[in-house]
Formats: sequence, C-alpha cells, structure tokens
Amino acid sequence: MTQEIVVIQLAALLVASSYDNAQPIIKWGGLVIAVGTVVASLFGG
Repeated sequence: MTQEIVVIQLAALLVASSYDNAQPIIKWGGLVIAVGTVVASLFGG
C-alpha cells in the first residue's frame, strides 16, 4: 500500500509541474504519464 501512495504522490507532482506549461506536448504528456503510472501501480500490483 505504501508503494501505491508514493506513486500517486509522485504522479501528482508530475502533473503539478507540467500542467501549467505553455507547450501542449509537455502539458498533456505529463498528465498522460501520471495517469498511466497510477493505473499501472494500482492494477498491476
């Protein structure tokens, strides 16, 4: 459970640091990577 919490916190940091970027590829890329990482952590074990 601790590993999932750490992954979620790191994903939140990634979104917070990349979402306000003016370049769309960085903005949406950070969001997609964060969501994918959280899903993989929760469902992948």
